[in-house]
Formats: sequence, structure tokens, C-alpha cells
Amino acid sequence: MQVKNMIIEEESEEGNTNNNKEKAKQTKMITSWLPLLCRASNGNDVPVLSICERAELEKVLEDAIEMLEGEEQERVLSLWLHHFTYCPFSNWPDLRPSYARWCTTSRKLFSLP
Repeated sequence: MQVKNMIIEEESEEGNTNNNKEKAKQTKMITSWLPLLCRASNGNDVPVLSICERAELEKVLEDAIEMLEGEEQERVLSLWLHHFTYCPFSNWPDLRPSYARWCTTSRKLFSLP
């Protein structure tokens, strides 16, 4: 019985390690692309992305950020905020809803007794 428990525990640890590696890859991917996206413009004659495509991309980014842990969310969203406010000619990706959720969650964590 102890051997079975040890195997289950090892598999659980491996699952957590793989999950952490996947989240680290996801964080790296998002942080690599956010500065580029924030600096992107629509082009001269024809928009690069339609309104629907932009909305879809923002939703994908929000979902990916939501899956990250608090510290990774903070890192991604602070990078986004820096580049979003630094690039006056671009108004996207608009991740304000994700930022607002992160702020609310963080405040709740700090206010716990």
C-alpha cells in the first residue's frame, strides 16, 4: 500500500512540475509578444486586424492571463501597462478588464486578517 501511495505522490509531483513548466512557457510567450502588440498599429490603407479579430485576440490573451498564478499575472500585466501607456498611437490590446480583476484579487489578499 505504501508503494502505491508513493507512486501516486510521484505522479502528482510530476503533474505539478509539468503544469509549472507550461505556465512558465505561457508567461514567457505572453511577455515576449505584449510589447510588440502594444506597439502595433493598423497600417496605412487597410487595418491589419478587423474589430472582431482584435476582440478575439484580446479574449485569448485575457484567458491566458487568467490561467496564470498571481505573481505571473502581476509580471504580465505590469509589462502590458508599461507598454500600453508608453505607446500613445496604439490602443490595444486593451487588457484593462484583466488588470482590474487582478487588482481586485490582490487587494482582497492584502486585506485578509
